[in-house]
Amino acid sequence: MIHIGAREACTRYRFALYSRADKLGLAADRGQPVALFACRANAEAHGRKLYGELAEVVDLSAEQELAP
Repeated sequence: MIHIGAREACTRYRFALYSRADKLGLAADRGQPVALFACRANAEAHGRKLYGELAEVVDLSAEQELAP
């Protein structure tokens, strides 16, 4: 098993997938990401398959760090 440090994981897996359940009134806010991806295209494809038009992919290098 390969262990990745938190800082390395954030730079390698920088695309976060959000379900955006808040858009349907199922959550108060965007919350934590469902998954992290190294490739935007993979994140978008996975998001479309699971959540359709509600899926949102965010580049974490452009945002603040994830909340604990």
